[in-house]
Amino acid sequence: MQISQINIDEFNYFLPEEKIAQIPLENRDESKLLYFDRKLRAISHFQFKDIAELLPINSFLIRNITKVFPARLYLYKPTGGKVELLLENPISEKLSQIALTKNSPQIWECTVKGKNLSVGLILYSEYKILSDDEQITKLKLTGEIIGNEGGKRNIKLSWEPSDLNFAEFLTKIAEIPLPPYIKRKPATIDKEHYQTEYAKINGSIAAPTAGLHFTTSVDNAILNKGIDIAEIVLHVGSGTFQPIKSKTVFEHNMHCEKFQISLDFLQKLEIALQNEKKIIAVGTTTVRTLETLFWIAQNLALNENMDNFNFHLSQWDWIRLKENVVLDAEKSINKLIQYCQINSISQIIGSTELFILPSYSFRMVQGIITNFHLPKSTLLLLVGAFVGRENLQKIYNEALLNNYRFLSYGDTSLLI
Repeated sequence: MQISQINIDEFNYFLPEEKIAQIPLENRDESKLLYFDRKLRAISHFQFKDIAELLPINSFLIRNITKVFPARLYLYKPTGGKVELLLENPISEKLSQIALTKNSPQIWECTVKGKNLSVGLILYSEYKILSDDEQITKLKLTGEIIGNEGGKRNIKLSWEPSDLNFAEFLTKIAEIPLPPYIKRKPATIDKEHYQTEYAKINGSIAAPTAGLHFTTSVDNAILNKGIDIAEIVLHVGSGTFQPIKSKTVFEHNMHCEKFQISLDFLQKLEIALQNEKKIIAVGTTTVRTLETLFWIAQNLALNENMDNFNFHLSQWDWIRLKENVVLDAEKSINKLIQYCQINSISQIIGSTELFILPSYSFRMVQGIITNFHLPKSTLLLLVGAFVGRENLQKIYNEALLNNYRFLSYGDTSLLI
């Protein structure tokens, strides 16, 4: 299928509101698991705790260890009007996890809800926090709008006490940013359940939800089968929730997300590829990261200047690069390893706008663990590219008929 022939309406389906999970299951690994084998075109139903039995014995499992931080907060205009801020990306640091360890002040790119939010406006809020020893602590937050780009605001944030780093401050005053389709305020249960058990690196404003089903018991079963588990970092942004509103996919601007890949991971992945392991990605964020690495390596191989290489992939770079692929999956990872070793660095920090949709050929991934996604979303197109449009329709019809729970707190699937 040519990209110009993709009809967005073919990736639409009716999702009843009652199918959208509003609360998490008490036991993560008791969620339903739909298993689909593309070769056999067969669907079967399990619980997630059965996944070790379903994974091919020669699998190499990769998951995203990003951690959701409390990124939604509220300030007030001088007139008293309430303004909602969603912290998206730090301006002064490459990665959110670095900015969150720094002190006041900082500049962040934010999604803002409110009226008459012009450059120069000062926002303000005060908080009284009761500590464990019943002492009241006063906190203050000021936000100055200093820029307006692409519908988002750059806001200079200053807070007191200034000796608190930003993560410490946000933990006291901000909310976990639940997805817009969860129609309730964040509760205590979300602090634990809207987070993977293996989350380590602060920086996401949305959970990599395919990973929410994993437990220590599941991990042990996978490891006991002889399957290795490896880790990448991609910080998930709010763009992951945005449906495609344009008439054609070419008009949709894919959101950009930052990733962090260690040299140690690259070396493990190279060995897995040499041993012809099946690369199983936990979630669409992991898929995007792994496929991005392949295309960035192609760019690197074609680039004569190795010193100041930009590890960014635009949404349509793969179309240009696929006409002149010079490295296979194994050699592409080796190329990235060489880059790290030549430049004496232990990790690669980059960003991706990769748009995976039907007509895309997967270069790294042979299996995906993923939840069920919104109609007409980029994530649904990604899954459609992996299984084919007819199979996608079959899978989603089957999930709806079998009363699967959809979206972030919903059930999941294993697609091979």
